[in-house]
Amino acid sequence: MQIKTISKGILSTALAATLGISTLVYAEQPVYVQASKGSFNDAAITQLFTQHPELKAPVDFAGTPTNTFKMANERGGLAFSAVENSTIDGRLVQATVEAFQQYKPVDLKGFITTPIEMCVLMNTEDVKTKHPITLIASHPAALKQINLWKTKQTKAKELAVPEGTAAAAKQVSERQLPAGSVAIGACVLESTYANLAVIEKGVQDNKDNKTSFLLMDISKRETPITEAQARKALIAAIKQGKALAK
Repeated sequence: MQIKTISKGILSTALAATLGISTLVYAEQPVYVQASKGSFNDAAITQLFTQHPELKAPVDFAGTPTNTFKMANERGGLAFSAVENSTIDGRLVQATVEAFQQYKPVDLKGFITTPIEMCVLMNTEDVKTKHPITLIASHPAALKQINLWKTKQTKAKELAVPEGTAAAAKQVSERQLPAGSVAIGACVLESTYANLAVIEKGVQDNKDNKTSFLLMDISKRETPITEAQARKALIAAIKQGKALAK
């Protein structure tokens, strides 16, 4: 795992025009975190705060990267979002690319890369009765990363939950889904919602599954940019973060 508080460094010409790296910490600034409580993002920001307590601030979960950036911009806070995943074609998190079309980073505060371990969570009542798995619920991206494990669940159907892995876990916890349903997500979800138990760990296809996150001060662009331009801007920010994290 790489983790680093970003300080002032030498920026590339392209990035320096739009991105400042600050050594100042504004602890009073709230942090708006992509996704929801119990998500991999939740685990990542918790680790960042643990390693760098000077960054610790109130956290508000904001859902999509675009909404996360919007809330941070409107409420004077920082945005924390996943920016890159080792298992994605092109590596960039598409939802964050889309957010970069409307918003730009003006100051980087922190960078962290964490391993992603996907766990299988079942309602404790189903665990007690040894109910077979009948439904696999998770975020669409997560469902695509557990193909080997899914081949063993020959009788189970899939349910995509666009709201995220935590939302899927909540549905399993609250019995909103049929008996035998499981959620795929972070192991921490076991303690986030009641009546959940981890029945398997590390079910992701790629055991070297890592996601990088940036903690940023952002502002809204005067004019939205194209997706291609946004991808270049995000790549530049990630490269700067990785260089300073070494």
